This record gives sequence, C-alpha cells and structure tokens, in this order.
Amino acid sequence: MSNLAERCRELAASAMKDGIANAALEVLRQYGYTGMTMERVADSAGVSKGSLYNYFRNKEELISFVFERIVEPAVQESQRIMAQPLGAVQKLEAMLRMLLEYFSQHRSLFDFLFHDAAIRELCMNSRRTKHDLATSQFESILRQGMQEGVFRPHEAKLAAEMLFGAVMFLIERQLELGERRPPEELVRHLLDVFLHGIRFSPSFPAGAE
Repeated sequence: MSNLAERCRELAASAMKDGIANAALEVLRQYGYTGMTMERVADSAGVSKGSLYNYFRNKEELISFVFERIVEPAVQESQRIMAQPLGAVQKLEAMLRMLLEYFSQHRSLFDFLFHDAAIRELCMNSRRTKHDLATSQFESILRQGMQEGVFRPHEAKLAAEMLFGAVMFLIERQLELGERRPPEELVRHLLDVFLHGIRFSPSFPAGAE
C-alpha cells in the first residue's frame, strides 16, 4: 500500500509540474523572460506562490524544466528510431525528418527560446547535453553505414558533428530570418549533399536531377 501511495504522490507531483510548465510558457509568451515572475506564473497556474516554490526553487530552475519538457518528446522519438532494425540510410533519413518536422510543428516554442538571450544562456548546458546525444546517435548511424558498406570509410564523429551542425543551422536560420522551409525539402537536400556530395561525377552528369 505504501508503494501505491508513493506512486500516487509522484503522479500528482508530475501533473502539477506539467501544469506549472504550461503556465510558465504562457507567461513567457506574454512578458518574455525579464517580465516572467514567479507571482505571474503562480497566478496563471492557479496556485499560490508558496505552492510553486514546493516544485521549483526559482524561475531559472523552472525555465530549465520547461526546456527539458519541450525537447523530451524528440529525444524519446530519436531513441525509438535508433532501436529500429533499419538500414543506415533509412535510419539517417528518419532522424533528419523527425528533427525537422518536430521543429516545424513546435516552432512557436523554439521561437522564444531562440530570440531571448537570457533563456538561451540558461538552457545552454541542457542544450549542449541534447546536442551531444544527437551527435552520438548520428555517429552511430554513420558507423553502421560503414559496416554495411553503404558509406565509405571516414571519421564518423567529425562527420556526425558536421551533419547535426547543418541541421541546427537550418533550424536557427529559419528562426533568425522568419522563414518557413518545408521539412521534406530540407531532408531531401541534406541527404543529397551528405550522401552524394556536390561534385559532378560520370554517374551523375551535369544537369541531372
């Protein structure tokens, strides 16, 4: 019975933290990081300020939780893709499509993270951890491709950093310029450049599509 009670408390706490995170997002959208206060978050969440501090010690900790909550579904999906019995090329395509589609579907959430320097700084360590995870996953895919004989031998870690760096540049460039590029278009272009390069060869004559 005590285990059941503890589980119920954990579920209630998790639900409360999720509700507070949703309220924090609304406050961030309205007031930005500078105007976000624990009082405003508490009012938006419909809880007392004292109750809020039972879950988050300060707004910095709350922001970090919000960021983790935003990216966690993408992390879980990437792990699901990595566990699938796919060939390296199919796995690479699935990862690229997932990342770019996830950004496209949740663009408004990433928009304020990108444009607010204070929030970017607060989330830096968490972002670095997530970037390291994604890079290691791309490296694993590239090594799988070399073992399958579909990728030529190369320095997989460096190539993975370049590939994920290209994905992040495309995402941040869209935020910077206010552009909206179809995810499928970007996936096709990334695959074409990274799998085939940009140099003409006898098997791919000039003007070929």
